[in-house]
Amino acid sequence: MTSSHLPKRSSAKSAPNSSLFRLAPRLIALAASAGFTIASYAEKPDFLSELSITVKEAHDSSVFGTERNPALAGLPELANVSSWVTTVSPKVGFNLRPAFGLDKDSAISAFSFGYAGDYAFYHSATTETNQRHNFTQQLKGKSGGVSFALDNSFIYVDGKSATIQYGLTSAYGTASSRERKEQFQDRAKAILRFDNESPYFFRTVASVLYYDLKTQLRQPVGSYAGWQNYVDRQDLNIGADIGYKATKDVSLWAGYRYGKQKQAALPWSLVQNNSDYNRFLVGVEGKLAPWLKIDLQAGPDYRSYTDGAHSGINGKNHTWLYTESSITADVSKTDSLTFTNKIWHWVSSTGVTAYRDSAYALAYKHKFSSAFSASLGVRALGSDYDLPATRKDWLYTYSAGLRYDFNKQVALTADYAHSNGENKLNAIAFPGREFSQDVLSLGLRYAY
Repeated sequence: MTSSHLPKRSSAKSAPNSSLFRLAPRLIALAASAGFTIASYAEKPDFLSELSITVKEAHDSSVFGTERNPALAGLPELANVSSWVTTVSPKVGFNLRPAFGLDKDSAISAFSFGYAGDYAFYHSATTETNQRHNFTQQLKGKSGGVSFALDNSFIYVDGKSATIQYGLTSAYGTASSRERKEQFQDRAKAILRFDNESPYFFRTVASVLYYDLKTQLRQPVGSYAGWQNYVDRQDLNIGADIGYKATKDVSLWAGYRYGKQKQAALPWSLVQNNSDYNRFLVGVEGKLAPWLKIDLQAGPDYRSYTDGAHSGINGKNHTWLYTESSITADVSKTDSLTFTNKIWHWVSSTGVTAYRDSAYALAYKHKFSSAFSASLGVRALGSDYDLPATRKDWLYTYSAGLRYDFNKQVALTADYAHSNGENKLNAIAFPGREFSQDVLSLGLRYAY
């Protein structure tokens, strides 16, 4: 790593001259006066469902999410490194139904392709500059009593291929840096459902979660000590559900998933946490009231680790609780509240062990008018690691945002988030792993 790429300390006073905070008044005035009336001269074609670009300027008070520097001498400083971040986010969506001659009466109700990019430039921590490319595909249809859906999200992150090892000096900080490094991710879900005139239905489901980390693998000895290694990991499952339509809008169901998790082993280590699992679920989905939508599932996950001798986890067979939920309440015409949750067992990206992955989020949105809205959010992420790891980390994030739409084309956003990383283990045995982070951003969006 050259000196020009090392993270440097900065403060709010070090904002670049190109900062959107400096240019915002001029850009807003230009947008308002010009009106971005391109759409007035050309109608958006049927195949183009979305075309937009967002420019955002943010200040991150702790890019690496740590208040401690690596213990080894000669490594770059990571503690409290702040930076201005300029992010350019183009987005385009294509409705492919017209291209294939599919009209409104076709069995194919959705056939789309999309691209969303985030090109993030870290002015005072250039190792974290990256370009994130997200390609999405959706296919949905129904014919008689048979319906199907296929959703896929493929992500490529064009970032650096090396990062400093500081996982033991931070609760959750290393996860943020990992997501900015070179990698592939893929998330896919397929559903085939059979309905008839009875209140019962049957469906088959399959899902894929895949991470291919491209960071360099360096044995942590000699001159390579202090550099972080990440391994590939994946979760695949397939199963079926039997459901009962209790009312027109609410369904109850019970299901089963057979799945596999894989965690690549480091070249110099035999440790991996590959496993097979049998997951039994019960769930409820639909609208409990016109204003209340719910999708909830929970059940035991019977896990068998395929190589007990080389598994980082203690013991070969375990039973874990799996839960996943989403609840949305439109409490009024101007207020909505959404709660999401997922708890499951997952393999670590460092290739050492597995952990209990917990996520909770509560989001509130209020519309002052058709043009002006505000949002508040609380999120809690938890990682409870299995032996031999000695980590139990939580990350709490509190956020607020404002959005003003000048017209259908131009919108201004302002967002703030405060995060606290907390170590839930003995602070004396594992000192200094807590950190706090503040991110303030201002964005300008134009949509065609």
